[in-house]
Amino acid sequence: MPFNIVSFQEATPGTGTVGVAPGTGEDLYNVSGDNILVTKEAPYLLGVFAGAVTTGGQIILRQPKMVDIDIIKVAEVGMSSPTCFYTDLFGRAIKLRADKLQVLIVNATDEIASIGVMLGSGKITQAMKDAVNPTHIIHGYWDGTAVAHTWTYIPISWTETLDAGVYEIVGCKVGTYISSGWQAGVARLAIPGSKGWRPGVWTTRMLADHEEYQNERFAPYTQWPLMGIKFDTNHMRNLQLCVPPAITDLNVELTLQKVREDA
Repeated sequence: MPFNIVSFQEATPGTGTVGVAPGTGEDLYNVSGDNILVTKEAPYLLGVFAGAVTTGGQIILRQPKMVDIDIIKVAEVGMSSPTCFYTDLFGRAIKLRADKLQVLIVNATDEIASIGVMLGSGKITQAMKDAVNPTHIIHGYWDGTAVAHTWTYIPISWTETLDAGVYEIVGCKVGTYISSGWQAGVARLAIPGSKGWRPGVWTTRMLADHEEYQNERFAPYTQWPLMGIKFDTNHMRNLQLCVPPAITDLNVELTLQKVREDA
């Protein structure tokens, strides 16, 4: 049941029913025009995030030879809670074709659109999440500028030092801050040089640098089952980030389960 997250983002996608392009710098999925190519390893749709600055209607996921998946779930810039943007399909995943996937937004105004799509190997049930036995929660941060609408590699400074060993990531939260403008974006885990699974989350807006809104503690997409997403203490996980504006600060929280003592 591991999953990847991919983002579709544009500053000016247009009005009416229009396609939104994958964030530039996408290096996990093959991109064909305004589409990504869904893989046979991750054909299940587990969740959709969708936001626009002030207006927006449906988000449409379109594939050849399939009926459109039409989601009336678009939140506005003023929403501090990403759950307002989110359609949860963890436990009732929809199987897609291993084919191109186009994302469209129904927009009344030509303005920023930011969409995240979770694609996994199977459904994630509550029982799978309840089987987790967390051992650690750690925190990290980054003070820098991420380019808008582009996947940016983020080297995290971790505030705790873990004992040597191997840890599985069973939860993630990411908060971003900018002094003005829309902050909501998509973050996913990455190890330099790794082409493995990259699960992720919709980012939480922060009130100020390192001062996060505490409204996403129990959001379903922040809690994961055991998926084999592991790292050792010599290769700490970092992030990739795709955001609508060029954010200037980031906080990350990982929930871990230690699975081996030695690194």
